[in-house]
Amino acid sequence: MSEVIIRREPASGALPARVRRWWIAALLFLVLGAGGAGVIASGALRAPSPAKPDDSEKRAESAKDTITMAKDKLSAAGVDTALVSAAPLRVNTWRTGRVALNDERVAHICPPVEGIVREVPVRLGHNVAAGDVLVVIDCRELSSLKLELVRARAALATEREAATRTRTTTTNAAELLKLLAADTPLTEIEKKLTDKPIGDWRAQLLGAYTRKEQLRTQLASLRSSAGAVPESVALKVQSETDAASATYTSLVEDLRYQVKYQVRQAELKLREAETAVDITRAKLVALGLVTETIDTLDPLAEGAKASLLTIRAPFAGTVVEKHVVLSERVGPQSQLFVLSDLSTVWIQADVFEADLPLIRRLTGRTIAFRSELAGIPERTATVVYTGDVIDKSSRTLTLTAETPNPERALKPGTMVEVGFDTGTSDPVIQVPASAVFRHENKPFVFVVTGTDTFTKREVALGRQAGDAVEITDGVRVGEAVVVRGGFVLKSELLKDQMVGE
Repeated sequence: MSEVIIRREPASGALPARVRRWWIAALLFLVLGAGGAGVIASGALRAPSPAKPDDSEKRAESAKDTITMAKDKLSAAGVDTALVSAAPLRVNTWRTGRVALNDERVAHICPPVEGIVREVPVRLGHNVAAGDVLVVIDCRELSSLKLELVRARAALATEREAATRTRTTTTNAAELLKLLAADTPLTEIEKKLTDKPIGDWRAQLLGAYTRKEQLRTQLASLRSSAGAVPESVALKVQSETDAASATYTSLVEDLRYQVKYQVRQAELKLREAETAVDITRAKLVALGLVTETIDTLDPLAEGAKASLLTIRAPFAGTVVEKHVVLSERVGPQSQLFVLSDLSTVWIQADVFEADLPLIRRLTGRTIAFRSELAGIPERTATVVYTGDVIDKSSRTLTLTAETPNPERALKPGTMVEVGFDTGTSDPVIQVPASAVFRHENKPFVFVVTGTDTFTKREVALGRQAGDAVEITDGVRVGEAVVVRGGFVLKSELLKDQMVGE
C-alpha cells in the first residue's frame, strides 16, 4: 500500500470555501479509494432522512387511543352500542316553508241573526269541547219563531183531528152506499150504522131512498088495481117516482165524489199544517237549535229567556281569535270568534318551477320538516295536495302536508325548512349521528374492540340525513360503535392523554 504524504504549505492567505471542499473530497478519494467516491456520489454527505416508525410505535399509538372501562362504570354512564350498517341514505333537499292552520278544522263563528250580546263565557286561548257555549245573544227573531212554532203546532193538531174525522165519516158513508145498493132493509141499515158518524149524508141519503121506495111501491099498487085508478093519477105517481129515483141517484153519485174529495182535502190541509211546522223547525235549526231542544220548546213558560240564542262550538278546539264583548250589537256580518282544532296543522311550502320535479308523485307520501330557530327537531308530514296552479306574481305553487300536533309545539305562522327526498337507493355505510365525535376538528368514532374496550378511530364523513351519517372511510359493516354515552369515553380518553403528556 502506497503512502500518501500530505504536506501543509504555509498559506499566504485563506483558501476559498469551494476550494477547501474540493481538497477534502480529493483527500477522501485517495484514502478510501473508489468506494469513497461512490459514497460521495450517492449523497452520503447529506443529512440522513428520519426513520419510519416501526410496529412497536404503532402499537404504542393504538394503545394511546384505546380506553378500557369497567362494566359497572359503563352501565352507570349509559354507554350503548350499535352495529355499523349499510342501507340507502335518505338525503333531503331543504326549502323554506311555514306552519299553517288546518283549514279543514277552522271555524269562523258568526251569529245567524242580529241581536245584543248578553254572555261571553269563553276567552282568547280557551280550549272548548264540541257543544260548549261560546256566546249568548238576545234576539227578537228567535222569540217570534218560537211563538210561530206554537201556532203551527196548534194548527197541525186541529187539521190532524179534522182529517181523522173526515176519514171516519167518509168510510161510514161508503158503507151506507153499499148497504143501499144491496137493497138492505132500513131497519138493518139503522142497526149497523147506529153509532157510526156519517154527517148530513145519512138524513139526505136515507130520505131520498125512502121516498123513492115509497113512490115505487105506490106506483106498483096503482098499476095492479086494473083501472080502478084514473090513468092521470098513475102517470103523476110515475113521474114522481122517476123524479125521486133521479134525486136518489144524484145523491149517490155526489156522495161518492164527496167521499174522495173531502178525504183529499183533509189530507192536503193536514200536509199544509205539517209543512208549516217543519218550516218553523227548519228556521230554528238554522239559528243553531238542536232537534231535541225544538221538540221541548215552550216559549210561554220560558218568558223573557225565549229570546236568548245560544251559539255553541261546532267541534273541539281552541279560541285563536275573539272579537266580541258584552252588550255589543252583532249580526250575520260580525265575526265573533275563530275556532281552530290545533291537534293537526298544515306544513306548506311555496315551490318554484325549478323544484317541480321534487314534488312529483308526492301526494299521500311523507316529507320532512324542521326548524332550528323554533326548536323543532326533524319530523314528518303527509302530503295532502301538491298544488296545481302557479301563482302569477310569485311564480310558485303551494304544497300542503298535514302533521299531528298533540303537544301544540307547532305554532301556525312559524317558518320551517321542508325537506324533499333526493337520495338514492344504493346502500351506503352509515352510523347514527350520535356516534360521531370530534377532537381538534377531526371526526372519530369509538369502535368496540373488546368486552369493555373501545378504540378511537378517525373516520371520513359523507352526507347526513336526519339521524344518519354516511361514513366513507374508517369503519366496516358489522363493526360495533358507541352510539350513546360516548362523551364519557371521550372525557376519559382525553384525560388519560393529558396525564401521559
